[in-house]
Formats: sequence, structure tokens, C-alpha cells
Amino acid sequence: MKNIDRIFAVGARRALPLRCIMAMLFLFVSCNFSKQPQPVVEDPLELETIEYPVGNIAQHITADLSDSQELYPLPDGFFENFIKMRAKYEGTRPTVTSEFPDEWGVVLIERLPGGFELHQIQSQNREWVYLVITSGYGTQRILDVLPVAVNLANQTKDVLETEIWTTERATDDTFTVTKKYEWMRSIGNVTQREYEANPQNFLRTTTMVDKYFINDDHRFERIIIEEIPDYSVVIFYYKEEKPEDWDEIVPMLQSFCEDYALLFEEADDNFDQLPLYDYKLNFITELDLTPYADLVEGIIFIKKGQSPKTVPFGSYERLKIEIMRYFKIVET
Repeated sequence: MKNIDRIFAVGARRALPLRCIMAMLFLFVSCNFSKQPQPVVEDPLELETIEYPVGNIAQHITADLSDSQELYPLPDGFFENFIKMRAKYEGTRPTVTSEFPDEWGVVLIERLPGGFELHQIQSQNREWVYLVITSGYGTQRILDVLPVAVNLANQTKDVLETEIWTTERATDDTFTVTKKYEWMRSIGNVTQREYEANPQNFLRTTTMVDKYFINDDHRFERIIIEEIPDYSVVIFYYKEEKPEDWDEIVPMLQSFCEDYALLFEEADDNFDQLPLYDYKLNFITELDLTPYADLVEGIIFIKKGQSPKTVPFGSYERLKIEIMRYFKIVET
């Protein structure tokens, strides 16, 4: 019995270090576990808020591809709502086919009466500019959108299409959007005679003007522009130096216009305020040629019920044909 008790006592003394080792190991593991990094839950109130620039949106809005101004991130959920509202836009859409961008930023925010806001946003590729009306007060609920500037181009084989929209904001807070589209085919392998016989096969330009204001419901409402008075006019214009053959060709064309009771005018300045008179020198109206005078020199045709048309200045025979086509003149 004494031997057995002594063995047990010795075993107990030898087991004591083992218990100590286990305790130390447990303490070591516990300490290291407590030092493991824990995920940090950010308080939304402590997140950095974006300070958007606030001011008055410019009177002249363009889409400049070389623009390098800073764009601020769109608010959360803004882009998704913007795309939904964009689909409801009922105005004239661009003619040039292009992929609508999905990366945008805020240019400026303007405070409107009643707490509403007007956001100017632009695509990161600088091709599109929109105005967006929101409910304000931090909700950023979008009420309406309006495309105000584009700068698009599309080339397929020998045809280049370009489209430029610009907007002028008047002092009465109306927005006039001028939309210019140009279709141009290369004339590298074309003779002068082929070009003059059918110039519309190589150059076509169209211009449309839409006008809007923000109504009491804080929506963009389209203004019906007054119809063109009932007259037919041919306008000869140049912006810089008078073309070399101008004094020879224009009098002949004016004489041709008189033969068919077409009014005619010459202009080299004040394109936004050109007075129009009949053959008895009675004042008819004042013309704004700026939406149509796209070229350095050319001829503009205007007739009620038809879209105005601009053609490049050229030979007497070619311009005579253009006049006859537009006004549907048949020589007898």
C-alpha cells in the first residue's frame, strides 16, 4: 500500500507542470484572439458628405469635348431615377446614333424658389449635358429632365454625321435649345460638275429650335413658337469676306427670284435681327437667321410649311436649281 501511495504521489507531482502548461496555453490563445482586428461599422452620420457647388447655371450651355472641369459624384439613386425620367422626354431626340453614357457627374446646383433645385449634370465623356429639376430638401426626387447640349459624331465609310445642341437661357428663365444636324459625304472622288448637279447628295443640314420654361408644377413645359408668316424668301449671306463671284452671281439670282415673286435679302451682319420687306418696301417681319446660318457663306430658303434649308454658295446654275427644287418651281 505504501508503494502504491508513493507512486500516486509522484504521479501527482509530475502532472502539476502539465496543468500549468495547459493554463498558460489557454491564456496565450485568449490574448491573441482578443487582439484580432474587428470589423468597423461606420456611422452614416460620420461619413464624409459631398459639398456640391451651388450657383447660377450659365446663360449659354454647350457640350465641349475638351472641357476638363471637375464633375462631382451623383447622389445615391440619382442615376437610376434620371434614366427613368429620361425615357419620358417627349422632345426631339438626336438624329446621330450613339450609345447613351452611364457615367455622369454634377456640374452645378441652382437653388429654385420653394426649396426646389436645378441640377446641371454632364456625362464623363463630355458629349451630353442635362438639366434636372429635383424636389430639393435633401430628397433629390427628380421631377423632370431636359437635354440642353450634345456634341455627337458618327462616321460610317465615307459619311460623317455631326450633331450640336446648344442652349441659351434668357433673363425670363426660358431655355432655347438650338439643334443642328449635318450629314456630309466625302467628295474626294467627285467632279465639280457631279457635286453642283446634286449637292444634297454630299451635304445636308437641318436646324430645329425648341423653347421651354419651368412651369408652376416644376416641370419643363414646351413653348409653341409662332409660325413663320406666309412668305417665301431667299437670303444670301456671308460672315467674313464677300465671296469672289458674289457681285456677279447674286444679282442674277435676285432677278430670277423676282421673276417668280420670291423675296430676297442680303446679310453680312445682324443675323439675329434681319428685317424683311416685300417688293413695295412694306415691313413684313424680323428674321433670326442664327439657327440656320451654319456656313461661312450660303443661301437660306424659308417658306411657310417647310423647314428652312441652307445650301453653300456656289455657281449660278447650281443655286438656281436649288431654288427651283425648294420652292417647287417649274420653268415653262
